[in-house]
Amino acid sequence: MALPIDSEFEMGRIATHFSLTAPGLIVRPVETADAAFCRCLSDATLRGVFARMGLPEPLLARLLAQQFHAQQIGYRRSFPQAEYFLIVEQGAAIGRLVVTIEQVEETSAGGPESDRSVACGRPIRALRLIDIALLPAAQGRGIGREVIAALAVAARSIEARRLTLSVQMSNDRAQSLYRRLGFIDTGGEAYRHMMMPLT
Repeated sequence: MALPIDSEFEMGRIATHFSLTAPGLIVRPVETADAAFCRCLSDATLRGVFARMGLPEPLLARLLAQQFHAQQIGYRRSFPQAEYFLIVEQGAAIGRLVVTIEQVEETSAGGPESDRSVACGRPIRALRLIDIALLPAAQGRGIGREVIAALAVAARSIEARRLTLSVQMSNDRAQSLYRRLGFIDTGGEAYRHMMMPLT
């Protein structure tokens, strides 16, 4: 359960603490001029999923546009203080990242509130990975691993105790990666909620 964010959290925005160490790889805040890339990225990551439905191209294009706009609206409503980043390699945009700083209730199981633990009522700071997406050509090269490692460093720098995320139950590949990186399951039904302790 997310709790209100106080003014101290406002001062700890993640952009000033987040950087990558791999040569040629940087993150920077998304700008208005990046809208076209973000739309192309969304299409590239979803096209394969919807193409299997055998839809004619005009209908597929309309569906992809609707999905992109629905995601934008959903993120703005659910995470109004989220920060949006572009992942750039050798000057070319290859992905996008969305994160937010939250307060969550610590639980007796040591993780954020979940279906399998009892909340202790003490608020702690958490960094939530809302979304990470890479162009197909950038996948499978360790870039996602590098970004998440940098997020963990940034989270510690703002004294966050948890790095949290939710992933679709059907996305076994992502779940496997997150577990290898140190995330543990904390419950969920439609989505698997996971967290990495940052003690």
